[in-house]
Amino acid sequence: MKISFHKKIAAYFGYEFTRINSSIYEDQTLHTIELIERHDIDLVLDVGANMGQFSIELRDAGYTGQIISFEPIIECYKHLTAIADDKWRVENYALGDVNTTETINISNKTVFSSILNTNEFGKSNFSDSIKVVNKQTIQIKRLDDAIKKLVNNLNKKSIFLKLDTQGYDERVIQGATDTLPHVHLLQTEVSCKAIYDDTPAYHETLKKLSIAGFNITGMFPIAHDPNTMELLEFDCILINSSK
Repeated sequence: MKISFHKKIAAYFGYEFTRINSSIYEDQTLHTIELIERHDIDLVLDVGANMGQFSIELRDAGYTGQIISFEPIIECYKHLTAIADDKWRVENYALGDVNTTETINISNKTVFSSILNTNEFGKSNFSDSIKVVNKQTIQIKRLDDAIKKLVNNLNKKSIFLKLDTQGYDERVIQGATDTLPHVHLLQTEVSCKAIYDDTPAYHETLKKLSIAGFNITGMFPIAHDPNTMELLEFDCILINSSK
């Protein structure tokens, strides 16, 4: 294989040329930032923010627009308020399909915390990480109701809705039917082999999103079954076909 002179020079100084057109389909962060730029996103709704991993990654990648994070677990919420900048707002409640209160199961690793109960497959494959170590009573709001008090001139916003609620994403979408037409980009965590009770099948989720007018731009694996190599879940990024 021939190596170009420019690649040799770059390699000598410890650098490597990368084909950008290829990378935006292989690297989730590059893919996300490319879409944010193409759609002039000026508002990110970070639902299930946990410790702020997603929003921090966006900031590190150069996104300077408005962020609203939704995180019901009080310890995670306090951490978020401590690190948030002046264009990053944090709300201490979960989103769902009804306005109510509920109990959330707090796992040993808080990223696995869920309003839903862990099923036997989840317990056997993520035992230490997903083990419930505490419970909290939390507030749940519909996005359609919450956003009215959070965002002015919603119809003028270019929104990226990111969901990571451990099996609860579909309920969030059910509570956001009036907001979805304003959403340009959507990221949801899709389960192929559920680790929580009452999690919809991946084909059901994708069909509903397709009917709602969203088309897939990227699918990025999160976890596999180590025994069978089956894909357990993946992040799916979609665009609103009407935008």
